[in-house]
Amino acid sequence: MHTHSTFRCTPKALGWAILLSVGLVFGGWAQAGQYRLLAEKSNAVVVAARVQNAEQHCNLEISIQGQATLEREVRAPHFEARIDVTPLDVESVTVTWRGKSKRVNDDIVNACPTQGRTQFQVVDDNVALRAAWLSGFAAMGPAKAECVRTALQMDRVRYEWFDVNAQESSPEDWKIQRAMGQCDAFLAQKKAWGEQNPTSFPCVLSGVKTRCEGFYTVTENGKTRPITAEAAIRRQLDNQPWGTGVRETSGAKVARQKQEQALKDQQLAQEQAKLKAELEAREREEQLAKEAIAAQARERKAKAEADHARRLQELERREQERLEKRSWLLKQLEKLKSDPKADGKSDEKADAKGDAKSDGKSEAKPEVKAEVKSEAKPEVKAEAKAEEAKPPPPAAPEAKPPEPKAK
Repeated sequence: MHTHSTFRCTPKALGWAILLSVGLVFGGWAQAGQYRLLAEKSNAVVVAARVQNAEQHCNLEISIQGQATLEREVRAPHFEARIDVTPLDVESVTVTWRGKSKRVNDDIVNACPTQGRTQFQVVDDNVALRAAWLSGFAAMGPAKAECVRTALQMDRVRYEWFDVNAQESSPEDWKIQRAMGQCDAFLAQKKAWGEQNPTSFPCVLSGVKTRCEGFYTVTENGKTRPITAEAAIRRQLDNQPWGTGVRETSGAKVARQKQEQALKDQQLAQEQAKLKAELEAREREEQLAKEAIAAQARERKAKAEADHARRLQELERREQERLEKRSWLLKQLEKLKSDPKADGKSDEKADAKGDAKSDGKSEAKPEVKAEVKSEAKPEVKAEAKAEEAKPPPPAAPEAKPPEPKAK
């Protein structure tokens, strides 16, 4: 029985594939449809009541073939109720509904002024339906197929179990039709990334070549913030505005920041090396300047010492010359000044020698005195002046007066 049901649905599914790949791609499809139920499994389906008065909130009593009766509160504008149906060994399941009021605490929920029914076919699998939908998505193209698939999933349409070529109608029909039409409008709106792949494409931001990605935006209270593609599709389905933008991809941003950081580190290292080189050069200059000053000081000191030594040598030479040019008598006077005891000794020696000498010695004395008178005085004055201007010379070696020769 189930196998027969499955094969009975297959031609319809194939016919739907043709409609989906041809009619729906161009937005001209308006075919009704209904879910197929998997036998002995819980299947989530939607039923909707036609409410034509001004009711906004009312209650339905829903009867499911082979299951207990249940109630659902429904709301405008679609008055939809989601229910779970578990078919047993049957070819189809009939679901009926009618309005029934109920009390919730102290409030009364009005009965929906309507009644209705629908029928669900029972199958063993959905292989044919999935194949038909895959064929239809392939005919749409990747962008539209992704948009339609996303829109149906957000509306909780179980499209892989939905036969658009069924005789029964479903509350999901308008959702499928809306997804087809709004996705065409969604794709037709110009994007910030143009015809490029929004996932990643080359771009220039602030004069820097990098890779960008497209994203969707929404403006609320004067502020623009990014949203997901799903949120943008949701707003398109609800006829709400949305926008797009371009930003750098996270991978490109990380790579660029690493490159910029490496460049900054390199520049910093170069600046530090330059500063270090300048500091070392300055230190070398200062060291060379100190060494030059020290060398000049040593040179001046050496020159001063050399000049002092030359002056001392010159003084010694002059003193030596002076000493060599003195008369014997002046030498004796200087000797007496430096050593008074030597005067007594020399007198004693002179007396002893004078006693031993003959009378002829007395004749020579006047000549000595005369010589002293004529030569000693000018020389003593000159030497005295020299002594006042110069420091006292070292003591000359003791000289003995020449002894007069005996006649």
